[in-house]
Amino acid sequence: MTKQLFSSAPPVVPLRAVHLDLKGCAPTFTRLIELVKLFRKLNFQIVLVEWEDMFPWKCDERLRSANAYTKLQIAEFRDCCDELELEIIPLVQGLGHAENVLRLEGNEGLREIPNRTDVFHPLNPESPQLLRHMVEDVLELLPQVKHFHLGADEVYTLGQNPASRAYLDTHGVAALYLKQFDPTFQLLESQKIRPMLWHDEVSNWSPDQISQMSTRTDLVVWGYTGDPRNSSTYHFRLPEIEKLSKIGCTLWGATAYKGADGPSANTTDLHDRQKATLGWAELTHPFDLKGVFVTGWSRYASGRIQVTPIDGALDSLANSAAILYNGALPKGGQADCLEWLDSAGEGEGFRDIFKTLKAIDSISEKVWTWLRELEEQVVNLEIEPQRANSGIEVIIFELMDAEICKARQLGIHLEKILAGRIIDPLPKFFRQSRIDPMVSCCERLRKQLKVETIAQSVGCHH
Repeated sequence: MTKQLFSSAPPVVPLRAVHLDLKGCAPTFTRLIELVKLFRKLNFQIVLVEWEDMFPWKCDERLRSANAYTKLQIAEFRDCCDELELEIIPLVQGLGHAENVLRLEGNEGLREIPNRTDVFHPLNPESPQLLRHMVEDVLELLPQVKHFHLGADEVYTLGQNPASRAYLDTHGVAALYLKQFDPTFQLLESQKIRPMLWHDEVSNWSPDQISQMSTRTDLVVWGYTGDPRNSSTYHFRLPEIEKLSKIGCTLWGATAYKGADGPSANTTDLHDRQKATLGWAELTHPFDLKGVFVTGWSRYASGRIQVTPIDGALDSLANSAAILYNGALPKGGQADCLEWLDSAGEGEGFRDIFKTLKAIDSISEKVWTWLRELEEQVVNLEIEPQRANSGIEVIIFELMDAEICKARQLGIHLEKILAGRIIDPLPKFFRQSRIDPMVSCCERLRKQLKVETIAQSVGCHH
């Protein structure tokens, strides 16, 4: 029997959506289907799927990962969601975070600036054309969708291309956005599909500029850290929400259950995640939010390292689901979430993965502190060569060798328990990105400081 985590009263947030970010820690197809069923048990009604390189793209097959899901698997995923009455909202990056597209040879002219692969150049006619083709690919396999998310957050370099700058100065930022989005908007509008964009860039515009976009797209106001009702927060502070609401924008909120704790985070700050989620739950009715997304980022950007696997954050996911439904924390706190996971058959696997990630965190914090100390010592001896070696270097290396050896063993265990849950070779890449930098930095400093130590365990330095 599944532990009761939700009240019997009507949910506080009318539409509750969970995010699948597939550009890192992508689940095996078997695990993907298991996760979809878990999402429904957690009373989510929508799954926002950021396909990235895991989709079987037809418009340019180079966009696919070697391990991308097949058309048949996408169809099975779609049918499973239909059976569960779980709405799919696809997400294709339409302006910013376009690294998977703009990194490719031949697409250099689609970049806003030549040396960055993150932002499309809207004035190149091929940019909006490619976006439309990508959306057509998705709709061919997911024709039933009612909403389509086109990203558009963090477009830091937009306007740095001289042509874009001149266009923006003459016509305004909304017109520049529409150069990129209008063909896709028209496609979606013709099929009665409502586009969605992240809010953070749009909220800085004048009311007239915002109105040009808000009639054609919903805006998803995202804020993952801290309370969105706090006016001192970043782009999702209360005045921004009030501004967009007064203009008449159709708004959604977005919190996070994982992936918002640092670009190399292993685990989730449960306290911070629940603070933001509670805030969005309380803002839902005052600002008539259509719903709230619980995002779960797997990388900060396509080219950056993987962060917290879904299976290491299931307690936070359950906690977020309960908050959006009930408007409050579970009465028993995290213990209730863990009991629910146990009753759903997910508790044991979660605990093992989480415990291993936390242990790696603990070791990494110590090792990187020691590495900083040694880096400083290298410079100290360079600027004051007359200073004698105190022997502290040997002590630090001996301590560090032992910890790195433990980290390596933990990494091997982590890779083993993620196998079958995450597509190969992503568990190996996750392990390597955590352990290898410590090892290489340690060995470089060992040579610089000319320190020889006795290995703490056979095989730890090889």
